[in-house]
Amino acid sequence: MIILAFLGFTNFSRALPLNDKLLHFICFCIATAVFYFIIDVEESARRVWFWRHSGIIFTIFTCVFCGGVLSEFVQAALPYKEFQFGDIVANILGSIVGLCAAFYLERYYRHRREIARLYRPLSATASEFSEDEDEESGTQLLPTHSNKLSVPKGSVKKPRLADVWDDREELFGVGEDSDDEGGPEVGASRPGPQVQPPRIVISYS
Repeated sequence: MIILAFLGFTNFSRALPLNDKLLHFICFCIATAVFYFIIDVEESARRVWFWRHSGIIFTIFTCVFCGGVLSEFVQAALPYKEFQFGDIVANILGSIVGLCAAFYLERYYRHRREIARLYRPLSATASEFSEDEDEESGTQLLPTHSNKLSVPKGSVKKPRLADVWDDREELFGVGEDSDDEGGPEVGASRPGPQVQPPRIVISYS
């Protein structure tokens, strides 16, 4: 802004081999982009609409209105300066181009930083990331490392899945063969005493 004030309120700009309108456009484009990156708002305050858009608001007021429009009316009061409406147009166009470029660059940078914060590799250590990113995150969404217990392969026994439809499988101990195959079966009725059939005796008198 000091350089712009020096070029605007003195006759030094006439000695430069550039068009006056092109010089206004380039200077305000660079100054607006630099001024936009100066304003930085904390993540906790960006929940409020005003502070979330404070960079755009302050940049438009300072660079576009005060620097691009109001300064031309102040220069018109000087005896060696003439008021030209084309200078105001060049200032506004340069400020708009610089503001748009800075806004999209800042949004792209924030998007890449958010992706890098959320999708950290599991093998990465906390020392690889800055403390600012940890403060902005608040809570850690993904673990930074994984602990794997070393278990010998031979000590792990996998359970064997039995076939429930296989007759060879013994379920609940039902249907087991007795040790003595010749023994009486469980639940079989015992034979009772044998009853002799009645005899018919014929006597001759």
